[in-house]
Formats: sequence, C-alpha cells, structure tokens
Amino acid sequence: MINEFLGTAIEAVESSGKILIQYFEKLHDSRQKNENIRDLVTEVDLLAEKNIKGILASQFPKHNIVAEESGGLGINSDYCWHVDPIDGTVNYSHGIPLCAISIGLELNGQIIVGAVHNPFTKELFYASQGNGAFLNGHVIRVSEKEKLEECLYVAAFSSESDDNKGKEYQTFGEMNDNTRGVLRIGSAALALSYLACGRIDGFWVKGLHEWDIAGGLGLVSEAGGKVTDKYGEKYSFESKILIASNNSIHKELLKSVAY
Repeated sequence: MINEFLGTAIEAVESSGKILIQYFEKLHDSRQKNENIRDLVTEVDLLAEKNIKGILASQFPKHNIVAEESGGLGINSDYCWHVDPIDGTVNYSHGIPLCAISIGLELNGQIIVGAVHNPFTKELFYASQGNGAFLNGHVIRVSEKEKLEECLYVAAFSSESDDNKGKEYQTFGEMNDNTRGVLRIGSAALALSYLACGRIDGFWVKGLHEWDIAGGLGLVSEAGGKVTDKYGEKYSFESKILIASNNSIHKELLKSVAY
C-alpha cells in the first residue's frame, strides 16, 4: 500500500510542477497573508493546491488533508497528508526558480511518504518508510562529514518577534564565520532535500508549520540523517525548533545553534 501512497504523491507534485512553470514570471497578484511581510500567497499557490488536493482526495477519500492555503478537511483519520503547493513563494513571485511543491503523508505521528519537486531544475526527491530516499530514481544519502567547520548549512529565521531574535542572528553569523558557510534559500523543503542528498550537511529553523517540512522529513530519515528538537529529542510538529544534519555532526550542531 505504501507504494500506492508514494505513487500518488509523486503524481501530485509532478502535475502541480507543470502549473508552476506555466505561470512563472507571469504573476502580478501576490498578496500578503498576515503581518509577516514575507508570507505571501499567489494565484498559483491556490491552483496548485487545488490540483494536489483533488488528486489525493480522489485516491484516498477517507484520508485527512492539511494544506497551507485552505487548511484541513477535518476528516478523522490515522492518515494525514501535509501539502505545501509552493514552498518558496517569495522566490517564485520574484521570478527566482528556487522553490518546490512538497507533500508528506503522516500516519500516527510518523511521516511514511515524502515527495519534494522543483520543476525548474527537474529534480524529484522522494522517500517512503523503510525503502530509502531517491533523487530522480537514484539512491541518495546524507554526507559523511565529521567536522563542524568543514560543513555547509542552511538556516531559516523565524517570523516571531521575541527576545531570542538577536540570538538567531548571532548564531547565524557565528556559524557562517566558522564553517564553510550558512545559506538562506527560502524553502525548508528544498533545504531538507539538499541535506538528504549530501549537498548541505545541516539545517536549522524555528517556527515552521508542518506543511513546510513534512515532505522533507521523510527524505532525511530515509537518507540516514537525523532530525531532532533543540534538546536532541525526537522532533514533532509541536516542537518550535528543528535541527537536522547527518549523524556525525549532530551533537556539535545542537550545541552551536542552541537558543
């Protein structure tokens, strides 16, 4: 059955990728969703999300679906699909093709299927529980680097205004100065995908929603990586801070980004 879940997730992200390409650089309708000036929604988000939900609901009508723009269906089910139609809407709306469609299937608190697709680079990352992680059909694994200073990272800043905001910036600067560098790419789904295939070695973020990361979580796990909260405990959607890396540097990374 898990292969059927994965096949449907892949169908949904690939078909929605065509929508993203069709409307790319033709947008004039992005709008701010809330007080966060970087939290945008476009016509394409809505079209892609409708397409994904239609595909998922037609195949699995008894499953719940929680999507970024339209919320949840409210179906009482052990299965829940987490959908982000464009992770990286700011990039997309500015004509930067660094974004992805992300889908993750949760079963009783575990992500059992993940699919992340950047149609502009023609990259499809996917994984299913116990079957490994793949990029365009090729097996992927996290990096094997063991020294924090030799690693490349991605970080994301929270939209919250609190007393720890300065610490977030300080941590970013210190890690950037003392390692191969820290990037901000505007897409958590892609960051987790890049971690899974060894392009980067670690990722940390505060305050994301489940749809931002569900698709990527399964990739990292199946690629041999580690994802925890700031205490090194198992990550859950209720955790405020996510820290992900290969296994070798995780303990040191926890110490370095503690805030």
